[in-house]
Amino acid sequence: MSAAWQSLHGQWRANRRLRIAVGLALLVAVLHAAIALSEARGARIERYLQDRSLLGRLEGAAADAAWTGRATEARDALATMEATMTAAASAGEAQAELQALLSALAATAGLDQPRVRSEAALDVEGVPDLWQVVARLDAGATPSAIDSALRDLAQRPWLRVERIEIRDGSPATVQLIVRGYLRKAGEGE
Repeated sequence: MSAAWQSLHGQWRANRRLRIAVGLALLVAVLHAAIALSEARGARIERYLQDRSLLGRLEGAAADAAWTGRATEARDALATMEATMTAAASAGEAQAELQALLSALAATAGLDQPRVRSEAALDVEGVPDLWQVVARLDAGATPSAIDSALRDLAQRPWLRVERIEIRDGSPATVQLIVRGYLRKAGEGE
């Protein structure tokens, strides 16, 4: 044995406190490892139970024969909605189209002195063939005109009213914040 090893061995045999300290350190390390393994096991059990629950729901959905029919109905509804969406070739055209649409809607509903302003058209994240435009419509209106305008907006799922403010008066003042989605026009449109 080397001299350093013999010196270390001698100190180990001669020093009782060193042996106790090392023993306690090993005990703490073993306890820490046991707790960490227990926590990891608990996490694995929880993940397994979640996966098992998801599997049960998926098996239940797979057993339901009507899901293909619902998927077809949803696909058809999406195609119908996309067919009614306005198309725009550029961001500026998308802004103008939404302003014109809201102005026409206001005139049809009987809103008094409508003013429409829109923000810049933006690309929709994750959907490369859509423009997104936010517009504000301010007008005077009777309750029946407001009801008519809101019913017309509700029939267009690609227009979403984000905020409505109606102030009392004669006539009442209405402010609508509308987010519109427009298709990006292709080459042949």
